[in-house]
Amino acid sequence: MFLLYCPPLFLSLDLHLLIIIRNAFKVCTIQTMSPMKMKKRILPIPLILLIPIVMLAVVMTAGIYRFTLSDEEILAKFPSQQIAADAIVERLTGIKTANPLTVLVPESKAFALMTDFDVENAIVVGQYDSGAERGSVTVFAQYWRELEADKASWFVAPLAISNQGSGHFYYLGLFKYDPVPRRVVMTDAQFLGDRIRLDKLTKTENSSILLSYQQHSANQSFSEQPLEIVVQEFLRQGDKLKPNK
Repeated sequence: MFLLYCPPLFLSLDLHLLIIIRNAFKVCTIQTMSPMKMKKRILPIPLILLIPIVMLAVVMTAGIYRFTLSDEEILAKFPSQQIAADAIVERLTGIKTANPLTVLVPESKAFALMTDFDVENAIVVGQYDSGAERGSVTVFAQYWRELEADKASWFVAPLAISNQGSGHFYYLGLFKYDPVPRRVVMTDAQFLGDRIRLDKLTKTENSSILLSYQQHSANQSFSEQPLEIVVQEFLRQGDKLKPNK
């Protein structure tokens, strides 16, 4: 691969290599004139072996030259390419990457590709299909919060899973941006309830997440508006969310 990083060197090396090969063939072929035609006599094989030896030396020289360059010097030799950033990821995180936001559907091996941003309702919607089950994932962008970063950037946001049934299952999702694959993925989710109503999500001074919402009480049916107020606190531990009891 280093051949790609030093084109100016190889242009000059290729010219010198062609000259060497041409002169080698001139030396290897001795022409004698006769009245009728020219005769050629090939010199011994060891002289011909000089050609691959010279080529090997050229390649080794180019390799040494390549590894004396820093990454910045190599990148400076090539024009920077514009990356078409994913609009949803950029809007949520401020990070420019071409890779879209993906959500691992809880209690499933299916992934939802988040493709639609409803600005009016401040939600991001994606579809998933695991074969036996299909449905949609909704991430509530108005509650999207950035957490303290370490080697990666971390975010939290509530999301809802809707499948063929009547339920809307709410979770608090933990999202990670890893700069190596340049991708935002959900690493964990904590179940909140079925058909709840979100109220507020805040970060506390100790970097925990405080979420308040309303759920149905034991005496309510799911057709009614939830009235029971719940406040839960969560902490990030590695790539997991843990309830702070």
